[in-house]
Amino acid sequence: MSTTSIPLHRTLLFAPGSRPELLAKAQTGEADALIFDLEDSVPVNAKDEARRNIASVLAAGLAKPMFLRISNPRAGDAVSDLAVLGQARDLSNVAGVILPKADSENDVRAVAALLTSVEEKLGATAGHLAILPLIETCLGLRNTFEMARASTRVCGMSLASAEEGDFMVDLGGRWTPESRALAYARSKMVVDARAAGLQWIVDGVFMNLRDTDALRTECEIARELGFVGKMAIHPTQVAVMHQVFSPSEEEVDYATGLLAAFEEGEARGVGAVKYRGMMVDYANVRLAQRTLSLAKRR
Repeated sequence: MSTTSIPLHRTLLFAPGSRPELLAKAQTGEADALIFDLEDSVPVNAKDEARRNIASVLAAGLAKPMFLRISNPRAGDAVSDLAVLGQARDLSNVAGVILPKADSENDVRAVAALLTSVEEKLGATAGHLAILPLIETCLGLRNTFEMARASTRVCGMSLASAEEGDFMVDLGGRWTPESRALAYARSKMVVDARAAGLQWIVDGVFMNLRDTDALRTECEIARELGFVGKMAIHPTQVAVMHQVFSPSEEEVDYATGLLAAFEEGEARGVGAVKYRGMMVDYANVRLAQRTLSLAKRR
């Protein structure tokens, strides 16, 4: 089970390492956290330049929590990608790494070992750098639970749910706004992640920048299935995502009152209490606590 503590970020905004102007701009926006990308959004012949760009930003200091999307060790030079962290002014806002194309426990363990080496070289607190696996294949989905348990660095799970992304291509499904092709994948990820003790479950990017209604629909479906956030490819998507993944005032009021009522009952030695006509117990308490944790991001 993960022991890495990460806030339940509602939004993670991508910024390609090959675009220094976007690395800077992303830090001034409303996204909860950032993804500085050294993987698919960066051409192979621009990897070294992208690493230098990110290293320069890290040396100047980060204004927001940042995850570095590195290459999967099976497919690229993850060691060189991680070397950019050595230029960070400090690691306080370096949350960890996105592990793309995560397929097995071995992928997670390999990156965990690399992060241990990075922390030792930088004199950082052991276990500070987290891993967010990104599931992009059917094999990865099959092994979600095992990967979630493979290292205490695993802080959550994320699904590459893009319309024509790697997972959809591997699945052979057909994307629709109702996301029927992804219903099982999303549900399995949530169940496996929760079973492994993870709370932060993140949906992938939405590629159509002009269709805000479809974006909202996809966010609502993901939230209904148990996701707590989503990855963004453009700052204009963030507002809709925050609206959907933030608890409403009514939800916050209900959760606050429920916890107060339960604590009062617990003080009297009662394990289940009546609140607004409903009998509530510890399961309701966990849900209320999660709601208030998400509300802190508003």
